[in-house]
Amino acid sequence: MVHDIDGPRVRWGIVWFVVTVVSAAVSRPLLAGVMALAAGLATDQVLRLRDADEVARSGGRVGGLLSDPRRLPAMIAAGALPLAAAAGGDTLAATLPTVVVVVLVQRLCTSASQPPQANAVADASMAVAVAAGVGLAAAGPVLAHRFGAQAAVVVLVMICAYDAGDYLVGSGSSTLWEGPAAGVVAVAVVGFAMSVVPLEPVDASATFALAVLTGLLAPLGPPAASLLVGSGRRPARHLRRLDSLLLLGPLLPYALAAIL
Repeated sequence: MVHDIDGPRVRWGIVWFVVTVVSAAVSRPLLAGVMALAAGLATDQVLRLRDADEVARSGGRVGGLLSDPRRLPAMIAAGALPLAAAAGGDTLAATLPTVVVVVLVQRLCTSASQPPQANAVADASMAVAVAAGVGLAAAGPVLAHRFGAQAAVVVLVMICAYDAGDYLVGSGSSTLWEGPAAGVVAVAVVGFAMSVVPLEPVDASATFALAVLTGLLAPLGPPAASLLVGSGRRPARHLRRLDSLLLLGPLLPYALAAIL
């Protein structure tokens, strides 16, 4: 992945860190709302980029969300998953099949009215994968909050530490491994610091376990996000807010249930 360095990326990263951590500390519904908004924007961005590839072949242009509302159901569906997670894992499990069916049927039914698609079924399947994948990634910290606000705060601090290390080193590196390596080191440092003064019920051993899990799975998220948008060189700032959670997020509740 090539980091996009245009614009105030560091400042937006700090804002994202503050907003997510503060919302997690305040309440689970507030965190769910923040993550739902992030998931909706990320889903719309991915589908817009993928639709642009298809439309460009016919010489057309992808419109905005209001002028081209085909992406709206997937955007709402992705945002619904973290909101459902705020009510519990059972509610999330019941919402996920609905999300899959709604997005799949909507994309298949609207394919005929759009510029020619290479494969309508593949297009619909990709929309489902994006909405469900991004939505579950955003739902991870919300489910973690059910183990206590401290658990969600620890998770979000570690994720933001990884993103910061990856971006600050990776954006100036000529190799692909230096950024992720710096992110893992940042997670290790933050994990050690948080284990010294643990946030109960996340004790020192649980903090170390979360740091190891984050260090293993967070580096796999950005490459997965690059596959969704088609290239690691394409700017996708909304998706990049959640990319480190793509694999880690869905596993967080199981990990926390095992270690707490």
